[in-house]
Amino acid sequence: MTFRLALPALLALVLLTTGCSSVSYTTPGKPADLKVFGVTPAAEREKLTDYQIRQELDRKPLATFPANLCLVRVQDPQYKNYRHHQGYGRGAYAVVLTRDIETDEHMDTIRDLPMVAGLTTVNRMIVPRELETDMQLRQAAAKMHAQILLLYTLDTEFVDINKASPVDVVTFGFGEHKQIRITTTASAVLMDVRNGYIYGLAESTATHEQPTNSWNNEERVDESRRKTEAEAFDQLVGQVGQTWKGVVATYAVPAGG
Repeated sequence: MTFRLALPALLALVLLTTGCSSVSYTTPGKPADLKVFGVTPAAEREKLTDYQIRQELDRKPLATFPANLCLVRVQDPQYKNYRHHQGYGRGAYAVVLTRDIETDEHMDTIRDLPMVAGLTTVNRMIVPRELETDMQLRQAAAKMHAQILLLYTLDTEFVDINKASPVDVVTFGFGEHKQIRITTTASAVLMDVRNGYIYGLAESTATHEQPTNSWNNEERVDESRRKTEAEAFDQLVGQVGQTWKGVVATYAVPAGG
């Protein structure tokens, strides 16, 4: 009985003492390393052995047009964001199967590109648990009868502008007066499902600045994160469209050609 009477007072004391303290927001995980999928800078390609370089140069485009595309988001194996969206699979990368900032309008924009026969996605029923190279996703895309794999990843970074240093945990609340810059770089690669041939790349960046004293809970911080990522992804869809037009002009064989 004494404990029941003391419990409300104890809760009130906890609320009182925590009301003036700072709270924190854990920033989302890292992007997937696109090197896993054969996307390497020219300087790194020069370091490869002659045999490995020859393997890359010997790859030829095998897709036919109009082509079916398979859209897949990849991230770091430990990726997890505030909305509890996390990657599926383990190894060199993980696949994010839940939409976070992608909309039906984005899907329609890609689906309506010239010489796109259809657009599909994958689910955990066809994605293996162990993910080490692009082979696993190409096999999954093949099961969806796609000829080209459209892979993309998001790299979101929180930076303390005054210190010019990355922030892994954002603190806000009473006494917190920092200026945070949120930057998202969205990167995509168009890859041949049959042999991994890379048709083209696309990339876009969006930035948003916010003082920490304007955030009063984790949800507000995550809204800023999602706003920045949504802008970057929206721009990426446009860049993919431009890259795709170049792919079609280069690789699509005209009727009767």
